[in-house]
Amino acid sequence: MKKVKELELKFQVLDKNWLEKLLKNLKFLKKVRTKDIYLDTEDAELYKRGIFMRIRDGSKLQIKFNPSDVIDQNKISEHDVCLEYSFDLPLSEKDVDKLNDVFEFLNLKQISTPSLDELKNKNNLIDSIIIDKERKIFTDGKFSIVVDDVKELGTFIEIEAKVSEEEDIDIIKNEMLRIIDGQKVKKITTGYNELWWRKRNFEIYLQGRYLLEEDYKKLQDEARNPNITRL
Repeated sequence: MKKVKELELKFQVLDKNWLEKLLKNLKFLKKVRTKDIYLDTEDAELYKRGIFMRIRDGSKLQIKFNPSDVIDQNKISEHDVCLEYSFDLPLSEKDVDKLNDVFEFLNLKQISTPSLDELKNKNNLIDSIIIDKERKIFTDGKFSIVVDDVKELGTFIEIEAKVSEEEDIDIIKNEMLRIIDGQKVKKITTGYNELWWRKRNFEIYLQGRYLLEEDYKKLQDEARNPNITRL
């Protein structure tokens, strides 16, 4: 099991020419196609709580969440810092206790055997949504720069950093933002999971913990003026 604190900034690319110029100055690392199957209940309860559980390429079970957001469900946050737990599939006996520690914190039902089927059945989880993308990974020597072409959603750039508790996140974030300063990009304050729901089921999307800034602002405007009609 790996426990990682990650800082991620995501943007939708609106100018492919700028992206091509940027990438020429970066070191190319690799290209992969990734298929994520997100596990959730029929009514997307994990999504609504800001918990993301997925099977990556059939080989890993990954669980991502921001602990403070899970504890305080009324807190409004950006989806940029999270903990990630990763388990190789098939699960092994040594994973059971570690998984159950995570499940206890998340208020999910614990498992007694290293069985993905038991995990899904006890928590009423189904294969909820699929995010299929081609990913190219680069580095500028300090940060990872990831370019994703996501099926049905578009092209996105993520700037990623591993951070420790001793580091100042705001300073690191400002360094990351300089990479896209002044360029034609749209800030994405959600993951692809949220963007999928936004496109496929807007009402469920709005019940999630993380929304695009434009949608959150619209909800605020509606709360201040209940006579506004949602389109």
